[in-house]
Amino acid sequence: MTRRRVSALALVAFVAGGALVFAAASVQKGEAPPVTAGAARPTDSQVPTTRAELVEAWTAELEQAGKELPEGWEVLTTDEIRGRYLHQRMVNAPRAEDIDPGMGRRVDE
Repeated sequence: MTRRRVSALALVAFVAGGALVFAAASVQKGEAPPVTAGAARPTDSQVPTTRAELVEAWTAELEQAGKELPEGWEVLTTDEIRGRYLHQRMVNAPRAEDIDPGMGRRVDE
């Protein structure tokens, strides 16, 4: 008789556990977590992609630095022009000292 009680209790616990899992799953389906949307990413690259656009942008960066296109630039590949354009763009970028003269000083000075 003790064995029957243990078996009955195990069966009742199993059924109750199954019912609890079913109830929790059905409640969770009805209450889906809210969906958040992140900031939209720009789809267009800021670096020109075609050879003509790269040459135009590179020329503008060189003019800003007071330079001209180097001799024989026509034989450069598009990737080489892109590399030189990006390099000139970084060279022309303002430094922190140019933007805010006091930005480079140390706090304890």
